Amino acid sequence: MLTGGVMDVERLKTVFRDALDLPEDVVWAELRYSEYPGWTSLGHMSLVAAIETEFDIMFDTDDIIDMSSFDKSVELVSKHVD
Repeated sequence: MLTGGVMDVERLKTVFRDALDLPEDVVWAELRYSEYPGWTSLGHMSLVAAIETEFDIMFDTDDIIDMSSFDKSVELVSKHVD
C-alpha cells in the first residue's frame, strides 16, 4: 500500500483523473492501458510525468512499460514511495 494508505491512493486517483480526463464513475479495478480512450501512448507518457511529479519519484523504463492498469500503478508507486 502507498505510504499514507488510502490518502495516497486517492492522490493517485486524482492524478489519473486529471491526466486522462476520466469520468467520476470510472471503475478503478477495470482501468487498463489502451482500453480507455484517453489512455493512449501519448496519454500514458503524460500520466507517467504527472505521477512522477505528484509523488516526487522517477520511474525506470521497465516500470513505465509495466504500468498497464490502475492497480499496477498503485504497486509501482508503492515500490518507489515506501
